[in-house]
Amino acid sequence: MERESDRVRALNQRFYDAVSRQNLLGMEQIWSHATHVRCVHPGWTLIEGWEAIRDSWRRIFQGALCLTVEPEDLHVTVLGPTAVVTCRERISSFTLEGSTMQAAQATNIYEKRAGRWELIHHHASAIKPPAALEP
Repeated sequence: MERESDRVRALNQRFYDAVSRQNLLGMEQIWSHATHVRCVHPGWTLIEGWEAIRDSWRRIFQGALCLTVEPEDLHVTVLGPTAVVTCRERISSFTLEGSTMQAAQATNIYEKRAGRWELIHHHASAIKPPAALEP
């Protein structure tokens, strides 16, 4: 029998797959569309509400020719209808101006509504990558 933490872990991977595929439709299916959803991208201020969050992802996807975000050191905690995932993100981005690699510490919060887990909060803060990740 699949545990709730396994379901959340699988959904969290779907979130990162959607980001790396620059798949806005995938994001639509993962994120809650409730008014209380929040998002903070590295270096950005707080974004509130699904419409504004969707627009922020659209801008990120339009600005990158290729974007890959890989979660590492993942920890999942399920507390009733709420789940908290913490991880380190390895971010690679290729734009017309060149390429960048960075790392971020992220927290993703999921809420279970009507038997379905949905992302309600994503917060990623840039960090200095561990020596093993530096070029």
